[in-house]
Amino acid sequence: MGKNNDWYTMGLGYNYDDGLSYGSSVEAVFSSSFTLSLTSGGYTDRINTEQRYDVVSLVASYPLQHQWFTFTPRVGFVASGDLAFDEAQNFLHSFIGRDLLNLTYATEELSLHPSIGGRALIGYKEGMTKLSLEFDLDYSHNWEQTYSGNLRIQFGSFLSVRMGYLQRSTSHSFALHEEMVERYQGPFLSYQYDGGLLHTQFISYLETGRSFGGFSFDVVSLWKKKQFRSADFVFSTGFLYDLIGQQNRLFSFSYKTLSFEIRHKNGPMFNDMEDQEDRLNVGSWMIGYSWNIPITPRLVPYGKLLAGIQRFNLQYDFTNTVVESLHPTIAVEIGLKGLGIPGWVIEKQNYRLRFTSTLQYVFGTDEIADIDSSFSEHIGPWILMTGIVIDVEHDQG
Repeated sequence: MGKNNDWYTMGLGYNYDDGLSYGSSVEAVFSSSFTLSLTSGGYTDRINTEQRYDVVSLVASYPLQHQWFTFTPRVGFVASGDLAFDEAQNFLHSFIGRDLLNLTYATEELSLHPSIGGRALIGYKEGMTKLSLEFDLDYSHNWEQTYSGNLRIQFGSFLSVRMGYLQRSTSHSFALHEEMVERYQGPFLSYQYDGGLLHTQFISYLETGRSFGGFSFDVVSLWKKKQFRSADFVFSTGFLYDLIGQQNRLFSFSYKTLSFEIRHKNGPMFNDMEDQEDRLNVGSWMIGYSWNIPITPRLVPYGKLLAGIQRFNLQYDFTNTVVESLHPTIAVEIGLKGLGIPGWVIEKQNYRLRFTSTLQYVFGTDEIADIDSSFSEHIGPWILMTGIVIDVEHDQG
């Protein structure tokens, strides 16, 4: 079970927040590999039409495999129209102190659309790495058609990265749906992570600047056999807070002492919540080198040096770009692994908590410091963040 939102940008795109506003998914995979997927999404446009619509789809699939070739047919239906998702969204907005989104539905009618599709995959595996070409086709009657192709690189059983092109079209629907179809297509970059219990996914449409992602939990994994022995790779995710109180999301992959880390924050500026139509998207992509100072197996202080690129983006009225700037950055991080709590083993993964603080310096921010007084508080040049991280240690043996 999971949830998706355009809240996840990985520092890419613009977080326009005027397209796929939210989504959720529930997937059941049986021992025979037969799969049932239930997904939902709410589409909102506060810029042009000031309308919205909701979508729910139920799809069944089953893979047919022959050596290096796999074909997975799909069949199901799509329900669209007014599914009362606006009430759920505004309940959440009121709970977290965001502006309510009172948009009319593009259509009050509820319509059902039968759908068919399939995926063809040709793959080659070398050791723990698998390289594949994938081709997808989906057709929903009187709704939309989707065609895509991508190159997929899979590392072990826990991470897959895709780069490809997706084409969507519709000729039987309303104007707002046609506009959304245009936004979520073109060249894309995506990843999927499988941490046993925790799964995360993300996709960015590079040409249109739209992106979304999220997390899900495989609850069945709680009853599977525990097989973890030692850590070969570590995936980390968590929440870091700066001095303004803005939440930063952390995603990183580590191998021994080296790591690749993404930190990003986006949305309204917490120091200017009276104007929620101005949106920031700030992210960094850094390489890190760490060292441990083991005290006990459950309490390990550590240090880390990082260096990379910092991006600053500011949008007025959701779509007017005011700041778009890249800068070199360095950082030092200290923290405690384990926090005295034993790890939680799920299948071949070991989940551990970590407390961390990072002091980051960004070069050359003077050139954008005077553009917006509220935004200038987010650009440093010194940025201090602290928070809690979950380290998922993977045993690939």
